[in-house]
Amino acid sequence: MFTRLCLNKFLFFFIIFAVNTSYANNFSAEYKVSTTGIKIGNFNWSLNINDNIYQTEINLKNSGIFSPLYKFEGSYLSTGVIENNIFKTQNYKQFWKTKKKTKIVKMSFDDYLIELKQEPVEEEIARIKLEDLYLYFDPITSFINILNGEDEVKTIDGRRIYKLKKNEVKDEKIVLKIEDYINIWADHKRNDLKKIEFFIEDDLFPYEILIHFKERVFKLERI
Repeated sequence: MFTRLCLNKFLFFFIIFAVNTSYANNFSAEYKVSTTGIKIGNFNWSLNINDNIYQTEINLKNSGIFSPLYKFEGSYLSTGVIENNIFKTQNYKQFWKTKKKTKIVKMSFDDYLIELKQEPVEEEIARIKLEDLYLYFDPITSFINILNGEDEVKTIDGRRIYKLKKNEVKDEKIVLKIEDYINIWADHKRNDLKKIEFFIEDDLFPYEILIHFKERVFKLERI
């Protein structure tokens, strides 16, 4: 018999097969974001697939009683192709804004990272050879590949490179470790992100996500 995780993977592969033989599929989920039991924002995640082309987007914005104190908003957009059941990034754009700063990251890929641009322009020199990064994905595409059955994925977010690797897999939970972490623009190897947990049922997106940082945990609950 299938476990729920196997069934989830089967459904995902079936979706991809159906896409390649028909037209398009669209998925979306909305989450409440909280930490220490207090709501701090809303998180929306969508995935649109048309034949072997995909677009996935995340939008994040502060909300709740502490909104006047902690204002933030972000949008993350990735487009690419599906080859051999692997989602491969072609273009990625990230926008992040708080009271103190606004940051934009743009990346282009083929099998290698082609281009990385940031606004404001990064003044530091990269500590790694960006042109040598082979089969790296943006963070959203990495999450989708993990949910699609991959055991590990190499990831770049504009500031760091790292590997997301399955450390634990149960019927309803995937635990991801962060390995091979390198800061692109700094000499230190400090990483406050400790692990990520996906809680899944018979749907494409998790019903709950836990993001463990050094000092606190952020919970995303589907609504």
